[in-house]
Amino acid sequence: MGPTAPRTLSVAERARRARRIGLTFGRVYLGIKAHQFVERRLGPSDMAARWSQFHRGSARSIYDAAVELRGLILKGCQFLGSRADVLPPEYVEQLSKLQDRVPPHPFAVVRRSVEHELGAPLEKVFSEFGERPIASASLAQVHEGRLLDGRRVAVKVQYPEIAALVRSDLANLRTLFKAVGLLEREVDLMPLIDELGTYVPRELDFLCEGRNAEKIASHFAHRDDVVVPGIVWEHTTSRVLVMEFMEGLKITDVEGLRAAGVDLERVSSILVEAFCEQILTRGFFHADPHPGNLLVQPEGPRLVLLDFGLAKDLPPRFREGVLDFAAALLRGDTTLMGRALAELGFETRDGREESLRDIAEVILRVGQEIRTRATVDPETLAELRREIPDRIRANPIVRIPHHLVLLGRVIGLLSGVSTSLGARVDFIGSIAPYALAPRPPGAA
Repeated sequence: MGPTAPRTLSVAERARRARRIGLTFGRVYLGIKAHQFVERRLGPSDMAARWSQFHRGSARSIYDAAVELRGLILKGCQFLGSRADVLPPEYVEQLSKLQDRVPPHPFAVVRRSVEHELGAPLEKVFSEFGERPIASASLAQVHEGRLLDGRRVAVKVQYPEIAALVRSDLANLRTLFKAVGLLEREVDLMPLIDELGTYVPRELDFLCEGRNAEKIASHFAHRDDVVVPGIVWEHTTSRVLVMEFMEGLKITDVEGLRAAGVDLERVSSILVEAFCEQILTRGFFHADPHPGNLLVQPEGPRLVLLDFGLAKDLPPRFREGVLDFAAALLRGDTTLMGRALAELGFETRDGREESLRDIAEVILRVGQEIRTRATVDPETLAELRREIPDRIRANPIVRIPHHLVLLGRVIGLLSGVSTSLGARVDFIGSIAPYALAPRPPGAA
């Protein structure tokens, strides 16, 4: 039984990864600039087809790099692949394949890792252990097994090299994003690196993930339409997580869900309600709800939440701050909206509330549309994507609190899933009961 302790990367390996990252994203960046030049200066009639072809090729090259490099690059691309509401469809189609179809590690590596962590041969713990993984992700892969007492389980096994890859990728991305900042003075990507550097290492501790799962399970004990797998603590370590096996269809398997007679509108509503309860009622939320972490059991239907490596406590009075912002939004008072954003922790380069009020004006327009239609039409979204970056470039937001960065990510992921389901959910109607309900004892 060979050792599987976390390893370090050689200088040559670090250099190879840096070169691969730089060449891949450098080509995409230069291609974007070239297409923008052609569109701006020449305006050819087939420009839409040119962009589509470029996006398709770029998505394939990014996918190939992510699969080859794994680590932090793969984690970031998984997030991008869930953004059907933001990214061109060519990227979503390609990068969404990374959610649970990452090429797995050989079984011999998995066996050594599990036996090293549990301190016993596989057969002394499991009566059955599938050699082929049921899911392969950025940090680990999952195998189906059965314990000696007959319990059916899912076994999450961390890749032995992943900690070293994360450290290397963070260093490479810091260098790359600094270079982008020199070329594009209006673009500051360093907060993204700070976020990744803070939260991804936490996902490498499976004991923490197990505790997160149990905490969220306790919060949904009163509901029968949200399910969290139980943790088998006697066989769980910081790098191997053994949990109850959960059946279900992937939440974006629209054809499969329809064939099973599942009401997609109801699934989307349960999803929104579940995260409203976590964020607004409990003050603790699952911060990585990409499609690979969400299953649907047709009976009910029931929503299955998986993978709690990234979960977050919200600060005290967070809900009050959100309610202050919502009240200002409902009154159409952009001055109070800007003040509420400042109270929530937003900071601007010039330190003036008026700068946040400019952004609040854009949010107000969208909020008014959501209130009247319970959705946002594509033209408004397109305008929003143009205008908010313009406002931020005029007076950039230089600090957004980490919990709000994660919340923004969650909202983006949920929006992408809802778009994939083709559901129209009354967001105002879903949010209001949780925003106004009494807080349970101990909630943030």
